[in-house]
Amino acid sequence: MGPERIPNGEAAQILRLTRANLQTLWRRDGVVKRGQHAKHHGLLHGRFRVRTDLPSSLAQGVFQPGADHPCLVRLSNGGQQDDRARDVRGMAIKLLDIPGMKLQPGQGHVREQDFVLVDHPVYFCKDMQDYMPFNRHFLPVQALRSKGASPLRLLRAVRGLVMLGLFQRRILRAARGFAGRRAGSLLALTYHSTTPYRLGELVVKYKAVGQGASAEPAQTPDGLGTRLWQAMGEGEARFTFGVVVQDDPARQPVEDARVDWEAAGADFVPLAEIVLPRQENSADRNAGAEAMRFSPWMSLPAHRPLGAINRARREVYRVMAEARGPRA
Repeated sequence: MGPERIPNGEAAQILRLTRANLQTLWRRDGVVKRGQHAKHHGLLHGRFRVRTDLPSSLAQGVFQPGADHPCLVRLSNGGQQDDRARDVRGMAIKLLDIPGMKLQPGQGHVREQDFVLVDHPVYFCKDMQDYMPFNRHFLPVQALRSKGASPLRLLRAVRGLVMLGLFQRRILRAARGFAGRRAGSLLALTYHSTTPYRLGELVVKYKAVGQGASAEPAQTPDGLGTRLWQAMGEGEARFTFGVVVQDDPARQPVEDARVDWEAAGADFVPLAEIVLPRQENSADRNAGAEAMRFSPWMSLPAHRPLGAINRARREVYRVMAEARGPRA
């Protein structure tokens, strides 16, 4: 599979990254908001139905042939509050009633399994060596987007962009590609884990392919949510969920999240279907989408997250969730 390679000093880098990301939390109407993916479009209820014909190599963890798990799906913007803006869109999936100890620190008893995806096949940084300097200069830009403009925030954001342009130009270009698309229908997008995971003895990336009809980019600040609930009021929606299976560790590395494994020759294998029945939004659903926590480490050992970006997420996601308050 190509082993994980943990460099010296990574734990200290992750600690600094965690402290820095706590600064991205913000408050609105008495609610502590996520630093990333703060704007949700909806929390959908559905079923995660595993195929009946999986070979033993793929029939691991939650992917038992014929299994039918209740699930929740949260759809979100990555950083923008205006749906018309270019951004990355998120799809967080929570399977319910999943027995077994989980890898998330302090949450081993919780009967859940999470998958965290975005609508871009790769991440914009390779590892912590890439991410740390970029994150330091990008945090002021993120604060301007989420918390709104003020003279001091604007000054810090401009300085951050200048520093990124001078010293992190390659990563800045990749980040713009990562979050550089307008969206029309969240149900028509393809979402990717970008980072690798175990699947029993295999190494994979996750992928969810929307079966909805495409649409022109949103024309109003809340257009994506409006279209989502219009579609869900008319009938069910479906996603094909599967894995991109590593077959060459050199071409599809574990420790470089910038590599598109499918472009490097790996095959996509459908494992399940997410079925979202006709449904309506409500105040309770909005509150649930706000309060809910997701982490790639809310996971059975059979689906253990791999690679530097996932190792950082283990601590960052845990601390950020605790700072926002009790879990839903």
